[in-house]
Amino acid sequence: MKKLEIINRPLKPLGGLFLPTGSQKQFEFMFVAEMPSMNEPNEMKEGKSFNFGVTAEDKFLQKLMIKNNVAGSYVTDIVKRRDRPRRPTRDEINQWLPVLIEEIEIIQPKYIIVLGKTNYDVNFRKFVEPLIPKDIKIDWVWHYSQQGSKTNVEVEQRFSEIIDKMRNNSRP
Repeated sequence: MKKLEIINRPLKPLGGLFLPTGSQKQFEFMFVAEMPSMNEPNEMKEGKSFNFGVTAEDKFLQKLMIKNNVAGSYVTDIVKRRDRPRRPTRDEINQWLPVLIEEIEIIQPKYIIVLGKTNYDVNFRKFVEPLIPKDIKIDWVWHYSQQGSKTNVEVEQRFSEIIDKMRNNSRP
């Protein structure tokens, strides 16, 4: 895990995290979001990471992880630079892709779950998926902050179904 600390050092507030904080680390699943949240609390201590843990939606993701026995999984972003809410550009994805690939090489997950269908279709499938080992199973879940078109129940249902599907397909 020293390698992970090294690649995350310059990104301290934006690098990946094992979530929820304090959970025993596990390496079976890895979750990949699109870009870091814009939500930076004013009272944040220097050097402490706030990504994936500030909003009610962040806490909802962590609740889903606990409920589905994937607590302690590594959660990261494709692009590791905070900016206004938007889709990352091709250049941004290509700039940060080596860091994400290195995170995947270090974690060596059996499964990668992409947070957000659009993130999967537009970013992950095109830029990331061709570069990772074929034995890693990949799927997507609705983004945990999905508003309007999806209810928490729908988000929760897909999350549980994908975790179960991945685990069941891996059994002999």
